[in-house]
Amino acid sequence: MNVIKAERIRDLMKAKGLSQSELARRVGVSQSAIHKIVSGLAYSSAHLHKVSRALDTSTEYLIGETDDPELGRPLPRCEPRVQHLLLAVAMPNEDALADMFEAQLRVFGKLTGAELARALAKRLPKALARLQSTELYQDLDESKAAVEGAGPLPTDRPAIPQAQRR
Repeated sequence: MNVIKAERIRDLMKAKGLSQSELARRVGVSQSAIHKIVSGLAYSSAHLHKVSRALDTSTEYLIGETDDPELGRPLPRCEPRVQHLLLAVAMPNEDALADMFEAQLRVFGKLTGAELARALAKRLPKALARLQSTELYQDLDESKAAVEGAGPLPTDRPAIPQAQRR
């Protein structure tokens, strides 16, 4: 039976500046479980592979099968990366947005709650694109509106002539 070499774990923790509680957090066990391992009170552990990964070594090194801490160590895991982008977006003024939202609410007047929220979320990108291109007040395709369960948008605003479009 291979016994965990507690002194090796203690030495690696010291070299990496890890406390027992930090190693426990990285491994996903209690601090007392790590205490038992580093104190020599635990001869084996089902989490030894996680301990070796957290200490950037191999389980073979931790149980004394090799004297080289680099030999057989697992490759480091790739951490997921998040990239934040800032995009310049030209937004319409408050009045234009309010008009757009009123029009969308009239189209979906029969819906409430989650159904209304889902329908508005689905249509928002298209509505903003229309607003950007000054087409908000043009009539919707009536067949598409009928399929969505609502009538066409009310035409209380005049259509913008083709020449004024961007």
